[in-house]
Amino acid sequence: MGRRKDKETDTIKITNQEGIALATDPQPFDDGLAQLQAASDHLFDLAQPGSCQITAYHRDQVAFSVKIKLPIEGKIEDLISDLISQRQEATSLPATDVPVANETDQDFGPEPISTDSLVADTTPKRTRNRSRRTNVEKPKRAAIKLPSIALPKIRRSFLKHLITIAALLIMAGGFLFGTKLVVDAYNAPPTYAALIKKGSYLQAGKLYPERRDDVRKTLTSQSNVKQLAKFQRSYPKAETAFDLAYLQHNWPKVIKTSSQVTLSQERQIKLAVAYVHTKQFDAAELINEQLKSKTLSEVIALGYVRQKDFDKAQKINDNLKDSTIKQAIEVGKKYAAGIDAFSKIANDPQQSAEKRQQARDTVKTFEHALSTLGESRSTNS
Repeated sequence: MGRRKDKETDTIKITNQEGIALATDPQPFDDGLAQLQAASDHLFDLAQPGSCQITAYHRDQVAFSVKIKLPIEGKIEDLISDLISQRQEATSLPATDVPVANETDQDFGPEPISTDSLVADTTPKRTRNRSRRTNVEKPKRAAIKLPSIALPKIRRSFLKHLITIAALLIMAGGFLFGTKLVVDAYNAPPTYAALIKKGSYLQAGKLYPERRDDVRKTLTSQSNVKQLAKFQRSYPKAETAFDLAYLQHNWPKVIKTSSQVTLSQERQIKLAVAYVHTKQFDAAELINEQLKSKTLSEVIALGYVRQKDFDKAQKINDNLKDSTIKQAIEVGKKYAAGIDAFSKIANDPQQSAEKRQQARDTVKTFEHALSTLGESRSTNS
């Protein structure tokens, strides 16, 4: 807020404060207005009333003193400019057409200038349009001098006591106001981002119920089975049950809960994977006819390999031309041949008991190897 040359004041003093707590010592004019503007805006945001006494000084002399109510829906500077303009207009005298007073009119003179006249318009609105006054020269009107009213004198010691009490009340009000701000900040709930960052997922779901789906997506993308299971117990939802079953490799449950959720493309792929792991290849291929997913085609091909259905696996790979699937088919055929060969030994009564047992163990090893061939690739799809 810059100083303008037409301002008559050098310093400002803000006293008799209610609802605000600013410095009461004289301070540079612009600094005082800036602090007062900030206090007014803060009261406006809180919808709380306040007031204060503004005393402006020019060359250590009082320019004007006025009490204003806060908050002001506008700029403090505009209000002060109005007051200064009123003071200038009140103190300026017409340059021409001034009648000369007779010596007998000693009881008449110019109107006394009082700061009380400045108090009348201290609540400017933001939407108020200030009309500029045009200086029209008019004949000076003689004002009747009113009799002065003698006010009772106040003892200086009593006045000091009043000032001290008022200062203590202002300090106490400022302390309570500041304490309230600190307490409000301390009691403010943590942000959603802060809760997620420190892993407080249940508290995030409690304080921000509209963002529970975001918590579920975060935990699912992190494959955080433990926390997702806890979240599902507190805030159950069919979609979460589906995703959790997939992360836990509970393929029958994935299929069972699929009818209760909206099957996005991602969940359709998960459902097809579950069908592959439960040896329902036709259902998986039916889903992939719509998705046309290369990844899902690879999963289905590997499923056929694990079931020794190498012709169907090869048919899929004729389109994929995937080297990994090709290698899986070759390895799968070797495991299948080994299973057949050692199964014959295990069932041959002419072989010794020890050799038949070794053959049975080898069959189990090959069957396990074949059943898990490409498992990690299928599960992580």
